[in-house]
Amino acid sequence: MSADVKPNLLKPRWSKVFSDLWDDKTRTVLVVASIAVGVFALGMIITAYVILAQDINSSYAAINPPNIEIWTDPFGTDLEHAVEKIPGIQAVQGRRTLTVRGRQADADWRNLKLIAPSDFSGNVNRLVAVEGASVPAEGEVVVSESMMFSTGFHAGDRIEIELPDGSIRSLTVAGMVTDQTASEPDGNSDNNAYVSLDTLRSFGLPDYFNQIFATVAGDGSDPEHIATVASRVEDQVKRSQRQVYRTEEKLSNEHPMIDTVLAVIGVLGALGALITILSSSLIINTLNALLTQQRRQIGVMKLIGGRSFQILGMYLTLIIIYGLIALAIAVPLGAAAGYALALFIANMMGAVLQGFRFIPAAIITQALLAVLIPLAAGFFPVNSGARTSVQRAISNYRPPARTQRSRFPTLNLNRIRWIPRPILLSFRNTFRKRGRLVLTIFTLSVAGAVFIAVFNVRDSMNTVMDQLMQHFLGDVTVSFSQPYRVSKIDETLMGVPGVEGVEGWGGASGEIHDAQDELVTPLAIVAPPSGTQLIRPDMLAGRWLLPGDTNALVVSDAIYQFYPDLVPGDTLSIELTGQRTEPWVVVGVFRFMNMLGDPLAYANFDYVAGKMHTLNRAASFRIITGLHDADTQLSLARRIDTYLSDENFLVQSVESGLARRESATQAVNILIIFLLIMAILTAVVGSIGLTGTMSINVLERTREIGVMRTIGAVDLRIMQSVMIEGLVIGLITWLIAIGLSFPISSLLLTIIGESMMGSSLALSYTPLGILLWLAVVIFLSAFASLMPARNAARLTINEVLAYE
Repeated sequence: MSADVKPNLLKPRWSKVFSDLWDDKTRTVLVVASIAVGVFALGMIITAYVILAQDINSSYAAINPPNIEIWTDPFGTDLEHAVEKIPGIQAVQGRRTLTVRGRQADADWRNLKLIAPSDFSGNVNRLVAVEGASVPAEGEVVVSESMMFSTGFHAGDRIEIELPDGSIRSLTVAGMVTDQTASEPDGNSDNNAYVSLDTLRSFGLPDYFNQIFATVAGDGSDPEHIATVASRVEDQVKRSQRQVYRTEEKLSNEHPMIDTVLAVIGVLGALGALITILSSSLIINTLNALLTQQRRQIGVMKLIGGRSFQILGMYLTLIIIYGLIALAIAVPLGAAAGYALALFIANMMGAVLQGFRFIPAAIITQALLAVLIPLAAGFFPVNSGARTSVQRAISNYRPPARTQRSRFPTLNLNRIRWIPRPILLSFRNTFRKRGRLVLTIFTLSVAGAVFIAVFNVRDSMNTVMDQLMQHFLGDVTVSFSQPYRVSKIDETLMGVPGVEGVEGWGGASGEIHDAQDELVTPLAIVAPPSGTQLIRPDMLAGRWLLPGDTNALVVSDAIYQFYPDLVPGDTLSIELTGQRTEPWVVVGVFRFMNMLGDPLAYANFDYVAGKMHTLNRAASFRIITGLHDADTQLSLARRIDTYLSDENFLVQSVESGLARRESATQAVNILIIFLLIMAILTAVVGSIGLTGTMSINVLERTREIGVMRTIGAVDLRIMQSVMIEGLVIGLITWLIAIGLSFPISSLLLTIIGESMMGSSLALSYTPLGILLWLAVVIFLSAFASLMPARNAARLTINEVLAYE
């Protein structure tokens, strides 16, 4: 013989493993995709978590953030130099801060925080340019920019600035910068606008400072060290005969938003772990079907000397190869997606990442999950199949199935003759393999429950934001640079078409002190008029304010951080700005968001105005309209702004309620988008599982399909039979998902509430998620059944009758 026969270098059982991988590409793709989705999701989350945890704090530390921030009375360079000499101080920056409005051409005004620092050296709070310059010259301004709060300005733009006295000045935008100190969770969405002291002088404004930024020498991550130095600075300020209105202490290596961000990533990680677990159901279904299909092959292998442990090893190797292929796909995709997620969040916070990189912890976790979870899921069906006896494996005899009449009553065909028999056959086939059906239903039901839960969380968060925003805004809120008589503003604004009510609101800043007169926490007091229509707080304890209350407070639940045992009737020692410390009675506690900072409290307008020497006067007015839609509010806000300016009132800001609400809810909307992405990934796993189940069912019904063809069944009838089976499974999972969504919604909302907002949130249940998931599950069921249905319809009679 002249022809050379190439030897097979692989042992027969390993040849069979690779043959199983290659010959049934559909099965291989389904299993690999199912494993890869879960491994990818966790890799993405772990990569984003580690990169953010490492880079955000490093980026924050690199700008030399202030460890000490003090708001005080106007001061000059003499106090700045005195603070520089305090032991423990490394660098000091005096800052003049005032609220202004800015706009380009005829656009709407935007609130800006105008800041004139004593220097732009970068020794304290270094600004990083993202467009143009980071240091403004005289007549120029640099504006902080982030993905959440964008002004729409660009380097080179000419903008107008309205100062508190109503005068208008023009400035050139020298650049856009990132300012990580502007991304703190204080509910303030105003962009920072930096100008030089020369620019302030050109405006005719005195160049004094009203804020101290300082960094400490030594360990900027030691809170006790920072507190000690801050106390020295406060003493120095007080010795200069100035009032300390507020002091904040911060670590150099901890971004103010890092805990909230990592909490969000942690929630996404929990969903990623769930996706990985769900993917194991497809592996169980696929291997059960494979072993059933290859029962005779197992018998033959045993007949020629194959042992159970060899067969077990062969199929476990097949599982490992599935996992390794999935790992090769998921690792680079997970790393890229994780970095993209981290970059997106970092841009929101104005932070800078250190660059793309693979995270060893993510790769190790992905490798373990890609191998161990499939092995754990597949071991028991593989072990059971490998131990099948030779006689049972090669025999055509199968034990008769147990009757299930006690569980599933037989349909009375005489009563449902109007239903075509192919459809009845679809219903029967749906419940034929109940173990496989249970796993498929479990996967798709959990995916549906997570999907519905995301919309419930979204609705709940929107409700929370609605309750939150009513603490700050009416339909339109007008703030003035100085207090005006309430009756005068009421009379003026009621003359504007569309205004149906006006309320003057007061307020004060204060501090809560303990029995030793030590500061416990700053306190913001809002003073609405008696009988206000604009606030309906969610009371947790006690009552709301009564018209006759004097030194009475209703405080937010953030107070429990400092007084966990506080109950209505207790007193707090409060010092208002410029006043002496006095006892105030807590009459009620309302639900609020702790992430916004200091506790918030309400007191009666008349009492607070008397304390602050502003009787019958207010600087903030909330306006009620007849229509509450966004267009009406925006149109009215513009009319009011123009009218008040024409009447020579010193307007600080005019804001529509819905516009401010939209700005405030951007972070919530981004969180919901992330949750929805994870819900879609779970739906992908569920659809893969359903596709695999339908493919296996069609394969096992090959002879049955051949019989249907011999008695005249056309392609459409066969496809209809398969697709109805998929739709029945999908609708069953939809009903189960509705029930499961209740506990999952509650769990997600609890995690988000406690980790992000420091308080529990009330669950709102919306039918939107249920209806959307119904549409999605119908689409997924049809799509998952389409390919198996087409394959079934293409089978010829000869092929199906020859099938074993």
